[in-house]
Amino acid sequence: MSVGARLARKLSLGIATAAVASFIALACEDDPHRRTSPEQALEASGGACEAAPGKLPEATCDNSEKVCTGSGGCTIDEARCGSASTCLPIGDNKSKDVLDFRIRRLNIAAPAALAADFIQNTVVTLNIDMNEKSCGEVGKGLFSWLLRVDKSSNTLITGGAPPPTDAFGKGYCFANFELGANKVEPLHTKIEFSGNTFRSLEKAPLKIPIFLSPEVASVILLPLTDVIIENVTISDDGNCIGGFNPTALDPACFDDHSLCSKWNTSGSLGGYITLEEADSVLIRDIGNKSLCSFLAAETALKCPRDANGKIVFQGDFCSVDKQPGGCGDSVWLAATFAASAAKIFDGQGTAGCSGESTRTDAGADAGDTKDAGSDAGDGG
Repeated sequence: MSVGARLARKLSLGIATAAVASFIALACEDDPHRRTSPEQALEASGGACEAAPGKLPEATCDNSEKVCTGSGGCTIDEARCGSASTCLPIGDNKSKDVLDFRIRRLNIAAPAALAADFIQNTVVTLNIDMNEKSCGEVGKGLFSWLLRVDKSSNTLITGGAPPPTDAFGKGYCFANFELGANKVEPLHTKIEFSGNTFRSLEKAPLKIPIFLSPEVASVILLPLTDVIIENVTISDDGNCIGGFNPTALDPACFDDHSLCSKWNTSGSLGGYITLEEADSVLIRDIGNKSLCSFLAAETALKCPRDANGKIVFQGDFCSVDKQPGGCGDSVWLAATFAASAAKIFDGQGTAGCSGESTRTDAGADAGDTKDAGSDAGDGG
C-alpha cells in the first residue's frame, strides 16, 4: 500500500472538534504537499522518544512503526546528492579534522505540543527537508541548523543558517545578524569524545533562526537557553550523524514518519525556553499566535496574565534553579537529530551571515513584546 493510500485510510478517524479541524486546515493552506491530516495533527508523537523535563531522549530512538515497505520509484541522483546508502552527504568530511554538517532531521520529543504531528511535519520537517526531489526530498529547505565539529581542538560551533542560494556548490553560512535587541550568532562550546561519539561540556544560550521564506527579513527566533548536545555519533568516514533510509519513500518521494523513519537519528539535544520569550515568538502559520499560547493550548493569541502581569500558564521547567517543575517559568525542549556533511563558508558579504541589522516581517522578535502585540493584532 502506498504512503498516499495509508494516509487516506487515516482520514477515516474522527475529529475531536470542528473548530480544531478548521484551525489545522487554515494553518496548512499554503502547503501544496500536505502530509499531515487534521486527525493526525491531534496526535502527539510520544512513544520511545519521550523526554522528561531536563532529560534528553535516546539518540537513536524511533517512534515509527518500522514498517518500511517503500515501493521504489523515487530515484536518487547520487552524483548530486551523495550516497543514498549512507546519509546523502552534499559535502565531504573524509580525512578532515574539521567536520561540517547540516541537520537533515530534527525529531522533537518534548514538549508534547511541539512533538505533535502538526508542528513536527508542517513546521519542522517540511522546512528542513530540501526542495530537491532528486535527493528524495520534497520540502522547502528554509530551516537549516549547522554543526562544525573540530576534532583537533575538541570544539563545536552550532547554529542556524539563512536559506542558501547554492546549497550544493557554495553551501551554507552560520547566521550572524542583529534583530532588534537580539544578537543571532552560533554557539561555541567545548566537546568531549569517546570513540566516535561526542557530547558538549558547556551549557550556553542559542537563538535558532527559522526562516519562513528565502528573505532574511522573514525570520522568527527560537530562543533556547542552556543548550546541551549529547550522544552524537559520527560515522567512520566523518560524513554522517545517523543515516538515510530510502525504503521509507513512496514513488513520489514522500514519506510517512509514523510508519517508517526516513532518517535514523544519532544525536540528541535539549534546552529550555522561558515563557516570557515564548510569548514574543509569533507563529505565522497559525495566525500569529504566540509560541507560549500554543504551548498552553490557549485560544487567545498571547498567553493570559494575572493582575501582576505574570503569565498564568505553568511550564515544566524553572529557569531560576535550572530544575524541572519549581517556578514553572519555562518549558523544556528536547529532540534527536540526524545530519550529513555539507559545505560551510565564512558568510562574509552574505545577507544574514555578516553581522548586519535586520528588520523582520515575520512577526515580533523574541523579547520584543511591544512589536509582538502589534503584529498579532495585524493577524499576519
